[in-house]
Amino acid sequence: MKRRIYYFTGTGNSMRAARVIAQKLGDTEIISMRTDPSDYPASDCEMVGFIFPVYHWTIPAPAVSFVEKLDINPKAYVFAVAMPSLICGIACEKLAEILAGKGIRINYGGLVHNVANYAIVYPPFPPAKLVIPQAEKKLRQIADDIIAKKEQPYPRANRFIKWRRDRVMGPYLELQKYADNPFTVSQDCISCGTCSRVCPCRNITMENGRPVFRHHCANCMACVVSCPKRAIGYDITSGDRELLKEVSLKTPIVRIMGLPAKRKLYRNPYISVNDLTKDCEQWPKEE
Repeated sequence: MKRRIYYFTGTGNSMRAARVIAQKLGDTEIISMRTDPSDYPASDCEMVGFIFPVYHWTIPAPAVSFVEKLDINPKAYVFAVAMPSLICGIACEKLAEILAGKGIRINYGGLVHNVANYAIVYPPFPPAKLVIPQAEKKLRQIADDIIAKKEQPYPRANRFIKWRRDRVMGPYLELQKYADNPFTVSQDCISCGTCSRVCPCRNITMENGRPVFRHHCANCMACVVSCPKRAIGYDITSGDRELLKEVSLKTPIVRIMGLPAKRKLYRNPYISVNDLTKDCEQWPKEE
């Protein structure tokens, strides 16, 4: 029987988590959720893991779509690890709901806080030099629990967080279809196609040597932090009138969204741009 970990990543945190846990488990594949789930079913797996970031206080939409289509062994030991910056919200509850529809429950739920990397709104925080060592330690602890097949409830949002999410994040989710309209591409673009290759949503295609955004963006920031020339920017004022037209008092942050040229960017220090271009890989034990 196989062991598989499925992950969704933008700037590498969840990929790193999948590597760390898989390395400790041994003989475990890690599979990107940007693949076709029918190519990597979990129907013959004895252990199945899901690792994902938290966007808008929930699990990213592409990850939801992947899990909904994935065949899973109902007898497998299932674990989930959410990777929020601050608030996990209903991320694990949403995953549990999808799995419950397949007759599957989460045996173990973990939570690992990471650097907030929503570059079009703010610089990365807290400092990676403080957060990353703590995250690495926590991941190793979680791996030990999983090896022991420990039972642990997944993180749940309290009533206040659920109430706030509907009011705070709900309006932004409504604007998601316009989310990539303000992306800009400067003359520094060298037509390397890196942005297209790292995008976990397959939202970027290259046309005449220039990136084109296809309007199913998760705002994961993979393209922004991976561009070797920092040619991808974000400018609502000159980039998208439609988005501004839809902005209301419930979405005040939209009016200040942008990407200053000197803003610091973040990618997990253990993950390279080349790593982000890989759909899936079976990682051997580290030397």
